[in-house]
Amino acid sequence: MSRALALAVVAAAALGPLALGSDAEAASPTQVVAADGPRVIVIGAPGLRWSDVNAQNTPALAGLARKAATAVLSVRTAAPVDCPTDGWLSLSAGNRVRSTGRHTGRCPATFPAATSLPAQVRANADRREGAVPGLLADTLRAHGRCVHGGGPGGSLAAAGSDGTEAPPDTLAAARNLGGTDPLAGATARSDCDVLLLQATAVGSTARASGAAAVDALVARVQQLRPPASTLLVVGLSEAPGDKGAHLHVALAAGPGFGPAALTSASSRRPRYVQLVDLAPTVLSLLGINSPNAMIGEPWRATGGAPSIADLRDEERKSDGQRQVTVPFFVVLVGVQLLLVGSCLLLRRWRLVELFALAGTTAVGASYLANLVPWWRADSPLLAMLAATTAATALLTPICLLGKGLLARAGLACGLTATVLVIDVLTGAHLQMSSVAGYSPVVAGRFAGIGNVAFGVLAASVLLAAASTRSATVAALTALVVVADGAPMWGSDVGGVLALAPAYALLVLLLAGRKVSLARLAAAAGVGGLVVAAFGIADHARPEDQQTHLGRFVGQVLDGSAGGVVERKAEANVSLLFHSPVTALLPLVVAFLLLLFLRPPTALRGALDHSPAWRAGLLAVLTAGGLGFLLNDSGAAVPALAIVVAVPATLAVLARHARGPAGAG
Repeated sequence: MSRALALAVVAAAALGPLALGSDAEAASPTQVVAADGPRVIVIGAPGLRWSDVNAQNTPALAGLARKAATAVLSVRTAAPVDCPTDGWLSLSAGNRVRSTGRHTGRCPATFPAATSLPAQVRANADRREGAVPGLLADTLRAHGRCVHGGGPGGSLAAAGSDGTEAPPDTLAAARNLGGTDPLAGATARSDCDVLLLQATAVGSTARASGAAAVDALVARVQQLRPPASTLLVVGLSEAPGDKGAHLHVALAAGPGFGPAALTSASSRRPRYVQLVDLAPTVLSLLGINSPNAMIGEPWRATGGAPSIADLRDEERKSDGQRQVTVPFFVVLVGVQLLLVGSCLLLRRWRLVELFALAGTTAVGASYLANLVPWWRADSPLLAMLAATTAATALLTPICLLGKGLLARAGLACGLTATVLVIDVLTGAHLQMSSVAGYSPVVAGRFAGIGNVAFGVLAASVLLAAASTRSATVAALTALVVVADGAPMWGSDVGGVLALAPAYALLVLLLAGRKVSLARLAAAAGVGGLVVAAFGIADHARPEDQQTHLGRFVGQVLDGSAGGVVERKAEANVSLLFHSPVTALLPLVVAFLLLLFLRPPTALRGALDHSPAWRAGLLAVLTAGGLGFLLNDSGAAVPALAIVVAVPATLAVLARHARGPAGAG
């Protein structure tokens, strides 16, 4: 009976041979299972997206999705391009892995042999990601369990960190990409609880046939798997030949995974899970705790079940964000330069002020644009620009209600800050896949305040507080720190540590008090205590409900926090010096700092007339600099702070240039 079951699974897999490249040869899973079957089955199909799933071409997947827990899957690994090898190794590590023996920007045509895993372990240890390829098999083996792989990718992921998988003769057959029968020498196993099956890659060419081959494998496994088993289907990487990153299929069927949305503590958002969650999920299903080196969290079912159309929409929204983000900011900055610059030349100060106010509110309006489905349009960029323009047209007239030199710019900043604070208090839905929010394929975070949004929030709330010229009001706005740092809201460690000294500086300057390093250090200490209190409270919650704040407290307790901090610092330096855009950021900041310290006559007059705005700008520079230092990929913090602060300052300058009437 066991061999008949295995042959059926293999035959189903053989209906769609895996394509790793145009010159790759076919491979078939080689697993032979006992009659009672494995408890957990994982089918990994590189490139499989929800847009590939439909009742006509993939009836098994579509039918299973209606009875299972589902989500979109972020497959981010440590590689610049998430290839199948990176995906399988990341699955085996429960962490982000970059495979060796590859060319940057190209996926290799073949998988490495599982015996290369010790080299993969050493290479990833050197990258300080903390990932251990093969850790899933090691952990199962340490608990007397077994994992077995079908196909080169499945066998690679099923091998331990020492490169061994039981039985050795099956491993040898799985390595074969050529003409030998992959069943030759296969040995029946009765003690393997986990089966990893490699399915056909669903690439940019012949997508329909690739998806149909995956569906055929899913259909056969569904027929033959034990009723008490759990089936996990994932599009575990991009397929060779794919351009750009995408969200993929995540599906769990079995006990505890009825019709619902999938989520995990690593995403904290229904309908979103990560590839690094898969190994912890497998271990959790077997009652085994995840090792510390695994950064993912087990999947769990929650809330109502999303439809396939809903999941396609999440995928399309993410694709839309990737397409429009850079062009959006190019258009935003370009239009501001054109309109404000021409009006400056003509000395039309009212128009300069109006366009500068619009430029300030446009960033907040870009979040409001996510209230309408711009990503469904034939031209997402035009739809996004139209939605942002409409929201800007609603916000900017409110700013004109302000009286006084700083009131209008302060209102513009205050409106943007209000949008972000309300968003984070209500679940941060506007930030997801927005041009100034976070990207699910980048997977920096899925909830709370991201680095991009923090740059916007810090600049807008500090300048809004400065515009009041009141130290009391500025101190009250420190409540934003709570919203930014609380685990249930912003859960932003670096944000609290950056905002606390910046707020203290602003309050001291507005109150006319002496600014000293001791006072700023005390404010930073208070920020650290706030973060510590949030983290300890979060760590006290059940593990599956903790955010990264609570998990970091756990890492401090077990001694692994140093590696986390080091990796964040390395990510910051890498982004700064390996991106042509962010490499220019220090020059931009230096220029603005020089402009601030030695302003031209017109700007000096405006700042001298209202030192409160100077204090606000100095606080923004402080928050931006600290935000850069304290966050991984922190270059986004000063960059977005500049996007808010520059047009707001131009609005103040134009208001001042209008003379006493304008400044009144």
